[in-house]
Amino acid sequence: MKTQIPKNRRAISPVISALILSAAVLTVGAAVWAYSQGAMTINAEYYAESVINMTDTISERFIIEHVCYKDVYYEDVGYVTELHVFVYNYGTVDIEVRVEVNGVTYPVDEEVWLKLPSKEMELYQTIPLDPIWGEELNIKAYTRRENNVYYKYQVP
Repeated sequence: MKTQIPKNRRAISPVISALILSAAVLTVGAAVWAYSQGAMTINAEYYAESVINMTDTISERFIIEHVCYKDVYYEDVGYVTELHVFVYNYGTVDIEVRVEVNGVTYPVDEEVWLKLPSKEMELYQTIPLDPIWGEELNIKAYTRRENNVYYKYQVP
């Protein structure tokens, strides 16, 4: 004998089940799309920032314009020979620069950088130095963006 299912207990029709499955697929698809859209936005912002930084790095133009030294008298220590390094920024972007003389970076504090606006020349720093007559000083100026310029100075 076959049992009959009452009308109010029958399964959902195939059309309704297809609609529910379609809604589930669309929901999952929309979630995947939203996730990938967010990831691409982050990547696009990172890429744009990287290109701008690279453009600034390429636009840096600077030279060591002049180097000289002189003896200066201080009451507490006497005569000190100071090296003066002038750096000129002829590029289109502002730079932050440090100077290295014969392998020693000045200033010794790693957080101090000379801020040099575009089209400006400034005395970098007076560097205490005791040069020997005829000695050749290898001077390197470098920026935060890792661009370098070199200068050789023969002590007169």
